[in-house]
Amino acid sequence: MTISGLIQKEFNRIKSDRRTLILLFSIPMILIVIFGLTTGVGPTKFFTAAIISRDEMPTYDDFPSNSTDYDNIFISIMEHNTTTWDLYRQFNSTNIEEYHQAFNSCFYMLKNELIDVFIILPQNFSESIANNSNPVLIYYIDGSDSSAVGALEVAIQEPLALFRVEINMIENFTIMVPHLEFGVPSWESQLLNYALSLILPIIIVGTTMNLTSLSIVSEGPLPRMLITPTAKRDIILSKLIANTVIMIMQATEIFIMTSFFGLYSLGSLFDFYLVLMLIGFSGVAIGLFISAISPTEQGANQMYLMMFIVIIIFSGTLLSVDSLGGAKFLADFLPLSHAAVLITDITLRGLPLNLEHVLFLLMISLVFITIAYIAYKFKKLEV
Repeated sequence: MTISGLIQKEFNRIKSDRRTLILLFSIPMILIVIFGLTTGVGPTKFFTAAIISRDEMPTYDDFPSNSTDYDNIFISIMEHNTTTWDLYRQFNSTNIEEYHQAFNSCFYMLKNELIDVFIILPQNFSESIANNSNPVLIYYIDGSDSSAVGALEVAIQEPLALFRVEINMIENFTIMVPHLEFGVPSWESQLLNYALSLILPIIIVGTTMNLTSLSIVSEGPLPRMLITPTAKRDIILSKLIANTVIMIMQATEIFIMTSFFGLYSLGSLFDFYLVLMLIGFSGVAIGLFISAISPTEQGANQMYLMMFIVIIIFSGTLLSVDSLGGAKFLADFLPLSHAAVLITDITLRGLPLNLEHVLFLLMISLVFITIAYIAYKFKKLEV
């Protein structure tokens, strides 16, 4: 049988499995509709900060003394005395050019997740404290984790309290947040957009694995087909092509539905669509692997459930990847940890495709397809 005939046969088999097709296309639609019609925010985390001090820049009018006594105290407290903060880097700006360079550097670090927030000490910071005239702190925070704004309001109290004790100043301190960086605007569908990086990869991987996990083990005519000159390589390839086409249809549905319900993306929509297909392709590959090594349909269903649970546990969403220790390699070799980062970077940070995570997804898919082919090649089937 030719490869085109095998692909057509595989499409006919998929069409006959209406239960799987309904799950494949209805689950993403239902969940996207639910998230799209609700509002909400994302998770909370602690903070790594950078500080730009403009305190050494000249001041005039009500602040003629040009004092710079207090910025180093605040920076030292942030660096050595706090439990909820880590000072990543500090900048001292003595003129406007240095300030702009420092600001751009901090913005780059914020965008690339090296820091969560950067704080600006204005040029009259020490003078305001010396004159007891309401000193000001300004900070820019990564709003891709929206509830971090609320957490920051709590976390900032620790260094402020220590600083006030150090300088014997109990009152008059103002905190300003000019605007959030990388946050979903309040008029957009916040719950949908903050949940995308968590929900979409789970939906896509789970449903595409389910689509292909029975594609080999449940097909009755397959052993008899091997009597003909049909090669096992062609059988695997036809199943991969046919199921990939169905997966692309699902990715297209998800892309259209999220756009309809208020997808907010600072980055390229084409990159977002490409990531959806990469995630789906990894699910197809893992499903083929399960189907190739399973002796029975029941065994394939059990392995699918077990594999899906492991993928979720080591996705970096339930457990931090950094906390996995020696088991971190499992997260690197499973698709969800890479998928979540790619979606967040594109939609909330406006970054281009992270080639490292793209290559990991492609490598994961290639490895599972290769193992599936080897397992199927040496699998004994009764005619």
